[in-house]
Amino acid sequence: MTANMAHIMARVLGLRARGDHYVDVTSEVRTATIQRVRRLLPLLAVPVLAFAGCSEINDAIDGSINDVAEQALEDGIRRQLDDAGIQLESGPDCSTDLSRDGASLTGTADCGGTTVEGHDVAAEFDGTLSTSGCTGTITVVVDDRTVVDGQEVPDCSVNL
Repeated sequence: MTANMAHIMARVLGLRARGDHYVDVTSEVRTATIQRVRRLLPLLAVPVLAFAGCSEINDAIDGSINDVAEQALEDGIRRQLDDAGIQLESGPDCSTDLSRDGASLTGTADCGGTTVEGHDVAAEFDGTLSTSGCTGTITVVVDDRTVVDGQEVPDCSVNL
């Protein structure tokens, strides 16, 4: 083995060669890896932060869309009850489970309220909301009596 090869082997094995300092190959590798990771960390953080920002934006948009849909259904149900001669003390307050399908929303809504006489009002909607109307099944029950059982909520639409 030549002196040069012995020197190389000593470095690789982390041994001391004559006139050479102790070489810890594993710590050099760790140091180089840590330096690479530190350089790459900002690059890795950008997509994560962008994704987090996008999901927050999407959540805000979904929340706004649900608010618009809830308001449209609440107004439509209130009109249907007014047409049936039933006045509300509170509500209807709706909560929706909708998914966007192009320019329309599809899903369900559950609404609740109270009449001026103190009767409970419950409404369920299952269908599609769009600019052309709110179609599907709508059932409104006041004090265990069905007062609306229809296929659309009149004067109801959403503009996405």
